[in-house]
Amino acid sequence: MQENNLKEERTRKSSRKHLRKKKNKKFVLILSFACLLTVLIIFLSRFIGIFPFNSFNSSSLLSSEQINILVIGLDKVEKVSRADSIVFLSIAPSTKEVVAISIPRDMRVEIPGRGKDKINHAYVFGGIDLISETVSSFLDVPLHFYVVVDFEGFVSIIDALGGVEIEVEKRMYYVDQAGGIKIDLYPGKQILNGEKALEYIRFRQDKLGDLGRIQRQQKLAMAIINKIMAPGSIMKIPQLLEEVKGCVQTNIELPKATALANLLSSIGPEKFEFETIQGEPVYIGGVNYLEPNLEEVRQRIKSLLYSPNNSIRVEIFNGNGLPGVAHRMAKELELQGFEIVNIDNADRFDYERTKVIVYSKGVNLDNQFKQLFKEGEIVKDYQDNTKSDVAIILGKDMTNSY
Repeated sequence: MQENNLKEERTRKSSRKHLRKKKNKKFVLILSFACLLTVLIIFLSRFIGIFPFNSFNSSSLLSSEQINILVIGLDKVEKVSRADSIVFLSIAPSTKEVVAISIPRDMRVEIPGRGKDKINHAYVFGGIDLISETVSSFLDVPLHFYVVVDFEGFVSIIDALGGVEIEVEKRMYYVDQAGGIKIDLYPGKQILNGEKALEYIRFRQDKLGDLGRIQRQQKLAMAIINKIMAPGSIMKIPQLLEEVKGCVQTNIELPKATALANLLSSIGPEKFEFETIQGEPVYIGGVNYLEPNLEEVRQRIKSLLYSPNNSIRVEIFNGNGLPGVAHRMAKELELQGFEIVNIDNADRFDYERTKVIVYSKGVNLDNQFKQLFKEGEIVKDYQDNTKSDVAIILGKDMTNSY
């Protein structure tokens, strides 16, 4: 009876309460404007056939455990190029899974030879070599390739498309005469040309700051992809390709680009994982930063890239009444690689022991998970078409831990 009540509670509430970091299940291949350019190159090149996609033996590259690519979007201010968008892209050829992680440009990290500073300053100090070293050290991962794209060059691509339709969500006005930046947009649905689109993804003068700008980049990216896919854009593809070639710098050689394009074209959207690294806003020496928890960042990266828990969907229910216990448990499990799809209260608050209900036959809980719930009860209740693979009802045995 209790488990039936729980199932009804899960169905009724799962659509209401979720983690701050929701997973977007739509066909989104990027988290940032910079990633859009990478996808666009592959799409255009494959469409018009400039790469010999079936003529290269890519076994050496595709036998790698992970292929890690740093994608940098440049913005020029006073003739100085700065890294405006920073994305870490990791591809697992064997499982055909892709992780795209956006790093806010205000993230305060250790820049080799420079000390603590905003991560985007690494490009100004030492170009692609220094920012690659900085990102590799920050995430504690190797980098195999890089792609550097120029936002200014992309303006002409949007103009060649005839603009893109966007619902501008608010009044956006900002003037930086020293930096040569003027943003002047009014709310409402409208067609943005290249310059206005650049203003839209540059704006960050609101309470969300850089995180809000990343969200707008994703929104604009989807609008551009939809426009490119529209029948009327087919004739513009040769012109678009010329524009792309002029604003991209990469160390990916043609044969390897061919192999990567083949691989990416075979990966379904459900295999893409998207995240943005979080940090606490801090004010140091008159400058605003985002301060990351370095240990948590690196643990999360390793979980995303190497953990067997990836793609296991988990619901967490508070069954002991301790405030905040479900959210703290969710953070712990996220760091282990689990996908948290719902957090809520259980049907009651008097569960003595934690109960772990496994709905999916494909779930194999590792020892680290079992150690976390060593006093709990694991129940197998295999079902089809559930919104989660595992449900956890936290009992009073967890109150001492949290």
